[in-house]
Amino acid sequence: MRAVVTGGAGFIGSQLCEFLRAQGERVTEVDLPHCDIGDTARLTRVLEQAEPDHIYHLAAQASVRRSWEDPAHTWRSNAGGTISLLEAARSASPQARVIVMSSAGVFDGTGIDSPIDESRTPAPLSPYAASKLAVESVARHYLAAHGLRVIIIRPFNVIGRRQGPDYLVPSLAHRLVSVARSGRSHITVGNLDARRDFLDVRDAVRGLRLLMRNGRPGEVYNLCTGVGVPIRALVETMILLTGRPLRYRQDPDLVRGADAPSLVGDPGKTRGLTGWQATIPLATSLTDVLTEAATAGCTGQTGAEVFHLG
Repeated sequence: MRAVVTGGAGFIGSQLCEFLRAQGERVTEVDLPHCDIGDTARLTRVLEQAEPDHIYHLAAQASVRRSWEDPAHTWRSNAGGTISLLEAARSASPQARVIVMSSAGVFDGTGIDSPIDESRTPAPLSPYAASKLAVESVARHYLAAHGLRVIIIRPFNVIGRRQGPDYLVPSLAHRLVSVARSGRSHITVGNLDARRDFLDVRDAVRGLRLLMRNGRPGEVYNLCTGVGVPIRALVETMILLTGRPLRYRQDPDLVRGADAPSLVGDPGKTRGLTGWQATIPLATSLTDVLTEAATAGCTGQTGAEVFHLG
């Protein structure tokens, strides 16, 4: 089996490549600086050489915060990059199965308390979320107009090693490690009441491979645990895992009104189709991230920064 992974050097992409290779697949990675996702001609040549059976399109501008700062770049990278990839696939690999990554963020403008299934009407708020909903529309267009076998995935809050410091869990881990080393006693945090569905990256890549094989083109599939974790409980668990008597204090200036109160998914459709379910406990994922932060030897508390929950 031959696979192409765009965003192959990224947080999820690098671990997907490792997982696919461990399963005996031949993997071609596409990422900067060697190939810009917007370079359709270059992508077409890559696909012609790789002759993939499967294409995983993970390349994206994935930061909600950065999307507010530069929405045009976010739209170019996400919606434009998906068009570029699907144009290349239409030309070079029309029979390949293709996964495109949307996001649970397409619901960031809603006030939903119950788990979200795939039939729920999206209500994006951030530029990132809007661009990801556009990705879904692009995928359906290329299926309807060109017969590309495109499957749409909505991952919820994927966490684990190698995630960038702009995201909630690694940012908390670095700050906790820094505070513990400095001898200070507390960190400041933002929104503690929001609930999120945290999924370990190893479960996520396993789910991606199963959905690539079994998903129906044109359909949307959640990747999630179905369990909502309050941010307060997340912070307290991470403090407990440090083994230090640290405290936290909510700073109203760090609370963003744009954060959806609850983004929790319903994994029933994915589980029913593939048998997949999340298996790695949250405490294990958090321990991994804390260990990585400690190994990196971070310095300085970034308590004045605002991290959007995503």
